[in-house]
Amino acid sequence: MQLKKHPILVLWTMVFVSLLTLPFLGREHIKRFLPATIFMSIVIALESILAEKLKWWKIYKKIPPYFVNEFAFIVGPFFAGSLWILRLTYGRFGLYFLLNLVVDALFVYPFYFWFRNLGIFALKKMNNIQLYLLFLIKALLMYGFQSLWEKKIKNGSH
Repeated sequence: MQLKKHPILVLWTMVFVSLLTLPFLGREHIKRFLPATIFMSIVIALESILAEKLKWWKIYKKIPPYFVNEFAFIVGPFFAGSLWILRLTYGRFGLYFLLNLVVDALFVYPFYFWFRNLGIFALKKMNNIQLYLLFLIKALLMYGFQSLWEKKIKNGSH
């Protein structure tokens, strides 16, 4: 089967494969890192609205619900990936940032070109380097949120 003829299938597969990894994280890790992941998912949904208005990129193929163009990316690889990255690296900021450098580079370069060739989305008024920097800023924001969340939890339990 040619994937180029079935971009919606690619999006649904991306979502389901990502979500199928979650049971391997463990309930306690999901519970610990879920607030930061949900916070960033909301930030990205709001960013999606801004990106559409500013024409940073264009989403050509999407899956329901249609209120957020990046829904497949948010609930799929971003959500699961964020939980996994926090699970594997939280408390070791250097490793966290290094892993984000690599994962974000993979998305912004080879995977972006693949998604563009499938007709799923394309950058418009933003280039790959700007997108990469935007991803890294969000990674810092998520780590900062998790740090604040954990301080709040520790202070609240005393």
